Amino acid sequence: MNGNTVQVCMEAPERMNLMGLMMKGLLEAALARPGMGERASGLRGAVRVQAGAMVVVLDFTQAGPRIRGPAEGERYRARVSGAMTPLLRVVTGHLLGPVLSGGVRIGGNPFFLLSVLPLIRAE
Repeated sequence: MNGNTVQVCMEAPERMNLMGLMMKGLLEAALARPGMGERASGLRGAVRVQAGAMVVVLDFTQAGPRIRGPAEGERYRARVSGAMTPLLRVVTGHLLGPVLSGGVRIGGNPFFLLSVLPLIRAE
């Protein structure tokens, strides 16, 4: 972080999958909105997100949000998985349909996921 500016760090960007690159763009756009930097700064924990064979970890640390690959045996504060289409529906603001239909599966702490959701919404 630099003053009040929260930066998104991407680990090994040259090897990152498409979903990780999309997540970085969503996070950067969200952090440009008023109040979102403070929201991100207050979060601590990692979320594992899987879309088909693509897996990324959104890791919220004191230094700021970091996008990286998963580590073997790692525990996550929350997990989200599903096909890309239902996950994109969540990003565009349609949370209940994909979750209730089973297109998106969640695990871990649902309240943490709800606090992260505004940071990955496309607006």
